[in-house]
Amino acid sequence: MRILLIAMSGIRAFSEELNAAGLTMPGVVERSKVIASMPSLGLLTLAGLTPPDCEVEYHEIADLRKQPDLPGGFDLVAISSFSAQVFDAYSVADHYRSLGVPVVLGGLHVTALPDEAAAHADAIVIGEAEPHWPRLLADWRAGQLRPLYERADAAPEFDFADSPMPRFDLLDVEKYNRIPVQTSRGCPHKCEFCAGSILLTRAYKVKPVERIIAEVHEVKKPWRHPF
Repeated sequence: MRILLIAMSGIRAFSEELNAAGLTMPGVVERSKVIASMPSLGLLTLAGLTPPDCEVEYHEIADLRKQPDLPGGFDLVAISSFSAQVFDAYSVADHYRSLGVPVVLGGLHVTALPDEAAAHADAIVIGEAEPHWPRLLADWRAGQLRPLYERADAAPEFDFADSPMPRFDLLDVEKYNRIPVQTSRGCPHKCEFCAGSILLTRAYKVKPVERIIAEVHEVKKPWRHPF
């Protein structure tokens, strides 16, 4: 079984009004390049949860307009995207579905607008993906992929101590000079305008220090001096 993980890594605005308001300023452009230069830690973490008998490949799309042919020969495709590139993500998802390849969509945008995303996927994941990924893969292998994976209100929160080691080995060593390590998730506050942390989890979680140190050591295996 071959699984393709696609991160829509580019950051840009489709609105000319937003560009005129300042998204083309040098500082904003530089920050966008920095963010886009980092791999998707969420997808690498899911790769760490994937059974070893599945072949996993990680791929990034910064700008679909400049993307050559999409990679083929996969049995399942999982895509994660921010709102800035979600329409490109939907185009990629529609492409693979037209080939008969099941597609899973997840991330903050999908969590915020699940009905929109569901029109472009065989399955969507709401909130944190780690609790659902093993079950989702088992359902897929059994030919019983469900259209929606979300945590029930009574279900316990995902324990950060159980977080798997991200598959940093899937990355091209020459491509990256910044590697993310997650130390916490969520927020102790519940600001009503928040479009991030509180959508994914109701709790504020801190990863155990020994887990963080282990991830740093894992990053330093291929990168002697990572940033």
